[in-house]
Amino acid sequence: MTKTLAILNPISGNGNGARVEARIQAALRAGGLDFDWTRTSAPYEAIVLAEEAMRRGYQTLISIGGDGTVNEIVNGMLRASKGAPTGTLGIISVGSGNDFIKSFSPTLGRVPTGKHADWQAGVRRVLAGETRRVDVGQVVADQPARGASSTTLYFANCLDTGFGAQVAMHAHDFPFLQGTAMYLAAVFKTLIRYAVPRVQVDLDEAHIEQASTMIAVANGRCIGGGFWVAPEARNDDGLLDVMIAAGLGRVGILTLLPKVMQGTHLGDPRVQFARAARVVIESPDALTIEADGEIPFVGVHRVEVEVLPKRLQVIM
Repeated sequence: MTKTLAILNPISGNGNGARVEARIQAALRAGGLDFDWTRTSAPYEAIVLAEEAMRRGYQTLISIGGDGTVNEIVNGMLRASKGAPTGTLGIISVGSGNDFIKSFSPTLGRVPTGKHADWQAGVRRVLAGETRRVDVGQVVADQPARGASSTTLYFANCLDTGFGAQVAMHAHDFPFLQGTAMYLAAVFKTLIRYAVPRVQVDLDEAHIEQASTMIAVANGRCIGGGFWVAPEARNDDGLLDVMIAAGLGRVGILTLLPKVMQGTHLGDPRVQFARAARVVIESPDALTIEADGEIPFVGVHRVEVEVLPKRLQVIM
């Protein structure tokens, strides 16, 4: 019998995780799932819990939280396996963005967030047990990640730097908002003061040097609760979809964002797209890096991003 551990982030979705905890446990048990249960009490704790669980013989870990919880659990799983293909991840989304699971939908559809998150759908997926093997992104920076001693980390959905990462730093300044509304409020706060960095980007054999408002290196398609930065990305094709936006002022950002929210910016001349297995971003300016809604790096000048094909099995 598969050994399963459910890891709950009780503060995800502004406390929604704790509010639905008992109901999720009851629903899983009613569906006949045999599992153990634990909850996090501090940032980055899910990394440790997941790594220890894999070393103790758990084959399946269930993430109950948002994209940040998924990110921490994926990092713990891959640390335990030293980056090799690892166990199975189930996802019951109760967070503020829930962007990773959107890449498993054939359309650019909306996923409820926060107190409206459809945790029942996640329970149904976990109980059905249908799996799919997906790629994972690996990033190596020129300084250790926050809360860790390692310069290497993994992401399931997307990594970005520039305007999007600055928005992510402000996203939880608005605890009364959820999903896209929360991120839009953070957008306007970020616009008050924002500097456009100059970057060098190496994409396999190509080289780009310019001022860039934002660079997204995407395994999935959506970030920020509803911004479709890479609407054609596939998380099982062995490639990363890269979006590079030109250096834009406030008006340029505000006119581009509605297109990104609809996924209709692919032909916009202010945006370049490429696919690559390896991406290197360098800048003389200090960069903030977002990965799956988290901010692992602040003040870095170089990151190397690489796709790890089919490293993770996901219940979907």
